[in-house]
Amino acid sequence: MNDVKSLWVVWQNPKTRSYYHIGTLSYFDNHYEFSYTSAQKEYWKLNDALKDEYMLHPAFPDPNKTYKSKELFNAFDRRLPSPIRADFSIIMEELGLDKNHSKMEILEETRGRLANDTYSFERPLRVESDGNVHTSFFIHGMRYQKLPKNWPQLLKTIKTVTLVQEPENSYDPNAVAIYTETGVKLGYIPGFYSKGVFALLENGASPIVTISKVNEISTPHWWVKLNYVSEIPSGNKRIPEFLAFVETAV
Repeated sequence: MNDVKSLWVVWQNPKTRSYYHIGTLSYFDNHYEFSYTSAQKEYWKLNDALKDEYMLHPAFPDPNKTYKSKELFNAFDRRLPSPIRADFSIIMEELGLDKNHSKMEILEETRGRLANDTYSFERPLRVESDGNVHTSFFIHGMRYQKLPKNWPQLLKTIKTVTLVQEPENSYDPNAVAIYTETGVKLGYIPGFYSKGVFALLENGASPIVTISKVNEISTPHWWVKLNYVSEIPSGNKRIPEFLAFVETAV
């Protein structure tokens, strides 16, 4: 059996700016699968998205069906850079990819974002073979913070950032803020990760969160990318909540 490779399909309401994990795209046993998260009662999933004006994707009209295909679904394949583009090789090189990388790897790196789009493909919180939780993501909400004018230069000189829980946050009681070691608030962990990461922090996890990319000339949701690695504390009283947010490597 091939290793399961999954990406969360995330939808953003263009009005409220809220993000929801509405489905999961997976590749294993030489085929692709897509299914919605409707069976999960956790917040920031499909049920909450539907309450926030989300409409099911026309290519996947049944929320209770698992869709399967030997080829990447056309609705997702169209989000990949086209190999017939004159600048395809340049795009791949900038992403650190080549022709040997799979479509899932390319989709993960590009996030499948199109201009003025409401969908993105995000790396799950994933327990890797070392027993630790790994993921990577872009900081959310940076445009709303009081950042110093030289923030790009500042972040290019530091390696790690600090996570701080905000249980009194009126928008999300599981919010996790991101700070530099000198106390500059950069933004937040994406909401679709917040409950899982909050549970880890609450039970004593000490994640290592490093800055992997700074691109101040891009749009705000692409400004800063982080890598996240965390152990799973023993005796985690919120393990059932945490497990709803992770994929385990096989």
